[in-house]
Amino acid sequence: MIDMSKTTAGTRHPLAQAPLDELAAELGRRRAALPKLLVRREKLIEDLERIESQIIALQQLESQSSTIKPRSAAFRSTSLASLTKGTRRGPSMTARIAKILGSTPMRPIEIAEELVKQGLHPGNKSLQVQVSSTLSKHDEFTRLARGQWIRS
Repeated sequence: MIDMSKTTAGTRHPLAQAPLDELAAELGRRRAALPKLLVRREKLIEDLERIESQIIALQQLESQSSTIKPRSAAFRSTSLASLTKGTRRGPSMTARIAKILGSTPMRPIEIAEELVKQGLHPGNKSLQVQVSSTLSKHDEFTRLARGQWIRS
């Protein structure tokens, strides 16, 4: 006797019984939703990174509450000589980033935007990559969390 509860594919799964054109249409709908989901995922990752950096900053403030320096003191260590040495184009990228980056955690994209805003860099497509590589190469900068940097 033949078991009629199984399909020709040898399974009882409901998708095995669905017409192929309906399955193809469903796959197309899900593929069309992919870019929107990727954008949403990136935004959630950025939100999570921002929250993580705030937690780290608060923990550091609690551990160093007696040694908090005024904001202007963070920039005093950047001497005029270190800002002017570099190529004929002006200060080095390290000196420019050091001028912007303080004790508040910042992402490379934020640092790049601030460089352009303050007129320290004309801006180009690879500025964020330049900032990221400069941050990772120099001990003058400390990575707090993924994408979060402060000046040491």
